[in-house]
Amino acid sequence: MIKAAAAWFLKPKLQQNEPLSDEQLVHQALKGDAQSKAAKHALVSRLSDDLLYFLQAQLGSVIDDTHTRRQLALDMLQEIWLMWLSHPQRYQDQGHGSFKAWLFRVARNRVIDYARRVKVTLDIDTDEIAITLNIDHQQVDRLIADAELAQLSAAMQQLPFHQKEALMLQLEGFSLGEIATITHTAKESVKTRLRYARDKLAIVLQAGAKND
Repeated sequence: MIKAAAAWFLKPKLQQNEPLSDEQLVHQALKGDAQSKAAKHALVSRLSDDLLYFLQAQLGSVIDDTHTRRQLALDMLQEIWLMWLSHPQRYQDQGHGSFKAWLFRVARNRVIDYARRVKVTLDIDTDEIAITLNIDHQQVDRLIADAELAQLSAAMQQLPFHQKEALMLQLEGFSLGEIATITHTAKESVKTRLRYARDKLAIVLQAGAKND
C-alpha cells in the first residue's frame, strides 16, 4: 500500500507548533539532519492519497479493470516516492512551481509513458460536444459540488483524457498556470479543456440524476 514507499525510515515527530508547508518540508528533507526523515514522512503522508487518486483516475483511460488499475496506481505511487526519497534534490534541480505540482507532473508522465508502452491511444479532446451546448456554468458547479464521490468519479471516467486531467487538477486546487506546467500545455488550452470538461460532466451527471 501507500506506506510501503516510506517503510524504510522511522517516523519521528517534527517539533513544530504550526504545520510546515510542502516547500518547507522539502527544504528540511534536504538537510540530512535528525529532522530530515520526519520531513520526508510528513510529505509522503500528506500527499499520497491525492496522488494515488489522480493516478487511478488517469489510468482509467488505459485500464478497464478496477483492481488492476488500482494495483498499478499503487506501484506507480511507490516508484515515484522512492525516486524522490532516493534523490530528493531532483525537485530542487528540475522543479518549477510547487513540490506538489512537480509530483503530479511526474505522475502524469508515468501514466502517459505506460499508455505508450502498452500501445493505448489516449482520448483526445472532443470539442464538438461543448461547442453545441448552452449550459449554465453555475449549474455545472452546483452539480459537481452536490455529486457523491463515487458518482463524480464514474462520471469523470467518461471524459477524454486531457479534459479529465485538467478538471482533476483544478479540483485538486492547482492554478491555471500550474495545470499548464503539469500538462505541458498553454494556459488558453487549459481553459478550453476545463470548460469542455465541465460541460460534458454536467450532461453525464444530469443523465445519471434522471435515471435514479
